[in-house]
Amino acid sequence: MRDTINAAGLALIKKYEGLRLTAYQDSAGVWTIGYGHTGKVDGKAVSKGMTITRVRSEELLKTDVKKFWDYTGLTSYVPVAAALNENQRSALTSFAFNCGQTNLKTLCKDRSISEIGEAILLYNKAGGKVLSGLTTRRKAERELYLTEVTKDMDTLQKGDKGQQVTALQILLNAALGCGLDTDGKFGSLTGAAVEQYQETKGLTVDGICGPKTWGELLGE
Repeated sequence: MRDTINAAGLALIKKYEGLRLTAYQDSAGVWTIGYGHTGKVDGKAVSKGMTITRVRSEELLKTDVKKFWDYTGLTSYVPVAAALNENQRSALTSFAFNCGQTNLKTLCKDRSISEIGEAILLYNKAGGKVLSGLTTRRKAERELYLTEVTKDMDTLQKGDKGQQVTALQILLNAALGCGLDTDGKFGSLTGAAVEQYQETKGLTVDGICGPKTWGELLGE
C-alpha cells in the first residue's frame, strides 16, 4: 500500500496550484507561497515579501500533501477509505488539498465509492459562483478517480485503446498541460504529446509509451 499520493495525483496538484516563489494573496486574501502553501515556513507566517527556493517549495508540498493523504485514509473523513484504490485516494487528496478536509468529509459522508466520484464535480464554486478553473480541476480529479489502477503497464502506441491509454492521457495532461481528450484512444495527438514528454525527459523520442516513459510518468 502506498504511503502518499501517486504521481498522477501530485501532477494534478502542481498543475492547478501553480508554483509561486514569492508570497502572494489568494482570492480569499490569504498569504500563500510555493504550491498553495499557507502554513508557516521555517517558523514564520507567510507574508508580503517572503521568497523561497524551488527546492523548499517541493519540501513544503511533500509535507502538505502527506497531511491530506492521511485524511483520505481515515474512516471518520472517508468511510469507504479501506476500499479505495491509489487513484481514488490520490484524486481525493488533490480535492482535499484544494477544498480542505471539512469538505472532504462532507463529500464522502453517506456516499458510495461511485457516488463520491460523481459528487466531486459539485465542488466548483467560490462565493456561490461557478469558476471555470475549479470546474476544470474537478473534472480532472474525477477522471483520475475513475481510472482503473493497473500495476503492470503495457507498452502503448498509436491505435491502442482502453483504461491504460486514459491513464496515460491524464498523466500527459498534468505534466504538459496539453489538453488531450481522455477518451482512451491513442491517436496522433496523444502520440505527439508522448513525443513532447519524451523530449523534455531526455528519452528516445518515438511516440511509444514503454517502460522508461511509464517510469518517468509514474515517478518510478
